[in-house]
Formats: sequence, structure tokens, C-alpha cells
Amino acid sequence: MTSHTGEEWLSLREAAELLGMHPATVRLWADRNEIPSRRTSGGHRRFRRADIEERVRQEAVPKPDPASVLLVQSVLGRVRFAFTDGTLDTFPWYQHFDTTARDAYRRLGRRLLDLMLRALNDDTHHIDDLKKEAIELGREYGSITWASHVPVADAVRAFLYFRTLIDEGILQLAEVRSGRDHDIFWVASFQQVQAITNEILPALIEAAQS
Repeated sequence: MTSHTGEEWLSLREAAELLGMHPATVRLWADRNEIPSRRTSGGHRRFRRADIEERVRQEAVPKPDPASVLLVQSVLGRVRFAFTDGTLDTFPWYQHFDTTARDAYRRLGRRLLDLMLRALNDDTHHIDDLKKEAIELGREYGSITWASHVPVADAVRAFLYFRTLIDEGILQLAEVRSGRDHDIFWVASFQQVQAITNEILPALIEAAQS
């Protein structure tokens, strides 16, 4: 059915077929206002085709694996704790980072966590693209290192410290969520993360020394 505005409206059955759902599920979503709908004068539900197609696109987007999200949250918690409990202040190399450098490294660290999350959820066909992003991230780390007059050795120590937090997060969660299937996941996760982060350090050093 097409309205006078040119919008195409679907019946409950048509919307359910397009979504690949049972009509009862679509009706429940409509009751919860998860999908926009309207009622005809006879009380029948109608759904805009554009809204249903948008929902189809949303459902097609891969959802992050809960385990990988938990891993990122664990690493982020470790990093925040290191900043708040004064651990970082005990390292001589951290004293060489001024406020500007520290803020910049934090922003890049968040981007690294995002990269890591995508690495854990993307298949191997995307690994080369993620490695390119990691190289670019390393270059930005190196540029900040150079601009802030941070010794390259200290920038490397900072990166390795953060990398250790990631490795420890993976190993700790692997112990908690033990089991054959989970063991396979964490081994693959460890290898995937290392394949990405291994690209950062050389790019950092090259950029910092150029």
C-alpha cells in the first residue's frame, strides 16, 4: 500500500517476511515502540517499508562478541586503575611525559582499544586493513613522541607497559572463562591482538626518529 505522500506501507505479515521474523515478534517490537507503526481505521498495523528496511540493515551489522567486549572493558579498567592509584607515577619513564603528551597518549590509547575490539570481531579478511590502521596509529604515537621531546626508549617502555596490560587481560579472562571452546577463542584472540599491535612499535620508532 502506498500513501499519498509516496511512502509504501506494509502489513504485519509483509513486514515479518521482510525481517525474517515471526509476526508475533514484530507485533511485540511494535508494542514496545522498537519499530514505528500505525494503525488503520480497522485496527490493523501498518509499517513503513523504509523503517523495516532500516531495521534489516541494523540486524545485518555484526554484533561484537560479548567475550571480546569483556576483554576490552577489563583492559580499560586496568589502565584507569594505573592512572588513579599512582602506579604510573612510580615509573621513571612516565616522568618524561608532559601534560600534552599524556593527554595525547590517552586519546591514542582509546583508539587502540577500539582497534583491538574490531580485531577480535573481524575475520581474517580484514586483518590487513587493521594492520594498516595499526601502522598509522604507531606513526601518530611516534610524532607525538618527537614533538613532546620524549625519549624514544621511554615511548617504547610506555607502549610495552600498555601492551602488557592487554596481554594480562586476555590471560586473566582465559583463566576465568576456561573450557575447550573458550580456550580456542582466547588463543585466537591473543594471536589476533599480537598480530595487530606488533605493527605499532616499529612504526612508532621510525616516526619518532625521523
